[in-house]
Amino acid sequence: MKGEPRGRLHQESEFVFDEFNGLKIEQLIVCENHKSETILIYIKVKNRNWHQYFLDAGIGFWENWDNLEDIEDDEQFKYVDSTEKLNLNGKQISKIYCTSDFKNSRIVIEFKNKEKLILKCVNPEIFDSECELIKTTE
Repeated sequence: MKGEPRGRLHQESEFVFDEFNGLKIEQLIVCENHKSETILIYIKVKNRNWHQYFLDAGIGFWENWDNLEDIEDDEQFKYVDSTEKLNLNGKQISKIYCTSDFKNSRIVIEFKNKEKLILKCVNPEIFDSECELIKTTE
C-alpha cells in the first residue's frame, strides 16, 4: 500500500499504536539470532504496509517498513513465519501499546478474544536483556 510514510513511528518507553485497532493479522515473521533469541518482529495486517517492532536500549520501537524486501536467512539471522505456530492468522487486534517493564519496556498486542502477544525482555530487571515473544490468555 502506497501513501503511508515509511520510517520510525515510535521510539520510547511508553506509547500507543492505534492504527491497527480492529484490523486482522495476515502474517507475523520473527527475526531470530543464531541463539534463537527474538531480535525483531515484522507484522502485516489487512490493507496496511508491513511494520516492524522491537526492543532495544530499554525502550520500544515501532516502524512502518512498507514492503519486506531482501529478508532471508543468513549466518546471523533467521526469519521464522510464526503466523500459524502462534495461531494468529485472522486474529483481530483490539490494541497495541508499549509500557515500561522494570529497566526495560514491553510491547503488547491485545486481541479481541482477550489473547495477548507480548514482546518482552527475558530479565526485565537487567537493562537491555535479550528478548522473547510470548502469547498469553491473561
